[in-house]
Amino acid sequence: MMKIVKPLLLTVTALVAFSHGSLAADLIEPVYEEVPEIVPVEVGSGWYLRGDVSYDFKSDLDASYRTFGPVGCPGGCGIDPTYDDQDYDGFEIDSGANVGVGFGYQFTDYFRGDLTAHYWQADVKGDDRGGFGIDCYGNVITDAECRSEDSSKISAWELMANAYVDLGTFAGFTPYVGAGVGAVHVKYDDFTNTSYSVYDGVDGAVAYSATHPGESDWRFAYALMAGASYDLTHSLKLDVGYRYVNVDEGDMFGFDSYTAGFGAAGAQGKDDGFDRHTIQAGLRYSLF
Repeated sequence: MMKIVKPLLLTVTALVAFSHGSLAADLIEPVYEEVPEIVPVEVGSGWYLRGDVSYDFKSDLDASYRTFGPVGCPGGCGIDPTYDDQDYDGFEIDSGANVGVGFGYQFTDYFRGDLTAHYWQADVKGDDRGGFGIDCYGNVITDAECRSEDSSKISAWELMANAYVDLGTFAGFTPYVGAGVGAVHVKYDDFTNTSYSVYDGVDGAVAYSATHPGESDWRFAYALMAGASYDLTHSLKLDVGYRYVNVDEGDMFGFDSYTAGFGAAGAQGKDDGFDRHTIQAGLRYSLF
């Protein structure tokens, strides 16, 4: 009997010890909690940056100027001062480069807007003929006239708010049309004016030369655009298009120091506004 009981007790003891060990292990087993998944935040979803380089074509420029005192009487300009408006025969803004930067937002697949800043500069040249039968000195001579040449430089900062309609994407190409409004700061350098007496169609010696201080001002402007972009990558687009900008009228130059000495004041020359026709290419980078 003892031979049977003793092994049985040993077996029971082992089972009890094993069960207590398992229970202890269950009691100290670590509890794992599910950690929430970290979702990266998009940086500016919909925002984009842009940079453009452009070529501005030559533009005609309608301009006028004021004469101070009786026309053709330089020596008496300060006696009975009056102002007479005269139109230039021709003025033009030369072609040149244009650079621009901006940032914008893609509101939907078909509508976006941006703010842009463009800078450009170009030569300005003007020509005028007048006083038929009178030379630059006021002498009455048959087939004589007075011809003047004006030259300067113009520079401009364009600040525009623009809106675009994207017309759908086809094989990576997205055609668009757009329009913008804003302001342009136009600055003219000093104007050099040189006049020649012309006799029978031939220029004589320089009659006089003067320097007129350039003027600057802010002007209203609007723009129209059309073009297409191409998806180079998911975030980068190549943009090529046409841009038309219309700038309001403003002052060009003041009176030279000699005429100002007789009391002439204010702007002597002004333009009637001008157009700029531009072909531009650039990149748009999406910030997402």
